[in-house]
Amino acid sequence: MGIVRTVCGDIDSSKLGFTMAHEHVFMNFGGPRGSETDWSLWRWDEQLQIVKDYAAIGGGCLIDAAPRKVDGRNPVGMRAVSEITGVNIVASTGVPFDRPNGRKDTATNYEPDSILDKVYKDMTIDQVADFYVSEIEEGMDGTNIKAGWIKAGTHKYVRHTWGEEVALRAAARASMRTGAPVHTHTTNGGYAWEQLEIILDEGLPASQFGVAHIDRNPDYMYHKRILETGAYLIYDGPGKVKYFPDSVRIDLLRRLIADGFGKQIMLSNDMGKKSYHAPYGGGPGLGWIKQKFLPRLLSEGFTQEMCDDLMINNPARFYSLREKCTPPKQGQQNVSVKRVD
Repeated sequence: MGIVRTVCGDIDSSKLGFTMAHEHVFMNFGGPRGSETDWSLWRWDEQLQIVKDYAAIGGGCLIDAAPRKVDGRNPVGMRAVSEITGVNIVASTGVPFDRPNGRKDTATNYEPDSILDKVYKDMTIDQVADFYVSEIEEGMDGTNIKAGWIKAGTHKYVRHTWGEEVALRAAARASMRTGAPVHTHTTNGGYAWEQLEIILDEGLPASQFGVAHIDRNPDYMYHKRILETGAYLIYDGPGKVKYFPDSVRIDLLRRLIADGFGKQIMLSNDMGKKSYHAPYGGGPGLGWIKQKFLPRLLSEGFTQEMCDDLMINNPARFYSLREKCTPPKQGQQNVSVKRVD
């Protein structure tokens, strides 16, 4: 199909195997290193065991969704884990979303400055894009370990911040310059269409854009409308009944695959908390989809070919590097991220 840029180097996409499209190998979203919130996935022994367990059930690849130091990204650790376990890991550049100054995240009890101001203060859109390109083509955090995709996102349902738009536009420009795909964080599946409009305004083909967490907003027509543009969707909530039963997701998948969109949907579990993993005394772990959800799909009329598309073929296609091109420079003026609404 193409070439995927992993933390151990470029490989043919056919070698990715069973792929979880939005996971966290290392992450520390709960505050400074050493903190012990549920979102602090930085311990070496535990994180290595999580990936060993995934490899033991036939897991082939993890798409790591923790960009840069804001989320505790660990390029050296990811490469070491990949070398030890044989699991391919594709790291990300970019940012997850913004937090306006002064906003306290009650989930983590952490009060950072605006992420965009903190990381990219006074940089223009093109300068942010230059940084993303450097992480994809040269290496991350002073290493030669390269990112293979670009993350962006929004933290609200009805609007985006100035910084989030800068990050989205920079992601689109860097994607065209490197061929690396973009996939975004949405908060409970909201604001995906608006993200797509910004991406398309920059000239990025929709087929290089994917939306995560979209199944938390189980709106069939909303999903269908996004897929009709050629974009991809990531359903990463199977088994998380705190949102709604899996029967809702299964009905959405059945209808969208019947509509002809089975080649544009990927599955994952977004297991970004210690309480989700056995080495920390939790569960269900990265085995849920392979051991529980896919067997249920097969028992309810889905074919093995459909499941292989969701877990193998579609991620291999989406995370392959595309042909590079020069961004058309359309869209918003080349503003700085200094202002955050």
